Amino acid sequence: MRFHTTTTQPIFLTVLLTAVLLVGPARSAQAGCGCDKPAPAPATIIPQAAFSGMPVTLFHNSFQAGQAWKVTFQNNTTRLTTTATVVSKRTLTDPTGATRVPQLVVAVPKVSMGPTRITATRDGFSFTVSEAQFTVIGKPVAVAEQAGSLVVKKYATGVGADGTVYLSVAGFNNVCQAMEFRATLDNYPLRFGMGDAAITNHQGFFVDALDTYSADHFSILPPVGTSSNILDYFRHSFAQYCVDHQSGGIKEVDAQDPNWHRDGTAHTDYSTLIFAISGRLSNGSTPKPGAATFDLQLQANVAPESATSAMLGSDEGSLGGLSAPYGE
Repeated sequence: MRFHTTTTQPIFLTVLLTAVLLVGPARSAQAGCGCDKPAPAPATIIPQAAFSGMPVTLFHNSFQAGQAWKVTFQNNTTRLTTTATVVSKRTLTDPTGATRVPQLVVAVPKVSMGPTRITATRDGFSFTVSEAQFTVIGKPVAVAEQAGSLVVKKYATGVGADGTVYLSVAGFNNVCQAMEFRATLDNYPLRFGMGDAAITNHQGFFVDALDTYSADHFSILPPVGTSSNILDYFRHSFAQYCVDHQSGGIKEVDAQDPNWHRDGTAHTDYSTLIFAISGRLSNGSTPKPGAATFDLQLQANVAPESATSAMLGSDEGSLGGLSAPYGE
């Protein structure tokens, strides 16, 4: 059963899914598939959502390699400054690898979750990434190639300025078999439907979205009580991806620049995926920007390629292939 909302789609998802439409019907064969992904769109910051400790990349036409910049992350409750040095390297916004661009890579400090302003300063000059452009989110929950279930009590994550709720999941780079994952936000009655969820990775690559192209592997189940809708995601076998990316494989990652393969093609990294979910709460309101806390239920099952959402087992009480957020 599919549920549809009448919400106004948040800006982040609207921009992302509009860009995806340019890829066309061929996307249905590429959904969640390997390194064949559209390049991230040029932006001042990539990605636009990240957790503390995760690197983000700033771009500006005033950057020159070797410059040191102060970067301040500030929101309603936290203000922290760090220093980083501009480097010139290939940019993923040009998948040919022919373009080298000065860029500032900085790890997100331990600031509060939610919309966050970023200001980069050097010698009296500064530029700003607004709160509408960047959100600090929760640490990822890790998955592995095993069946299991996990409840993360009081899981905290960020809600963007437009009401988008973010969930991060780590470890897909080590999952080679076909698997199915199911997520529920307990005590957080978020209602969402077709077109309200998208997946990107920590590099800014679009991975998948809940839309007509993904109806065979990405679906919504009805909520139970005060919980959210249930998000069900089936990922096909990545066996070939794993073989290609092993040491000596045809897509071995360049150790000097892990955004790229040794053959010069762009690498799509599945070590961290970010689920962006829009919608409304059961009372009709949009999620409040800032930090959101709920009990996160995750289930995982190793499944054959022919699996459907009905094949997902419960495995209640087992922690199998799932683990709590990093650093918890």
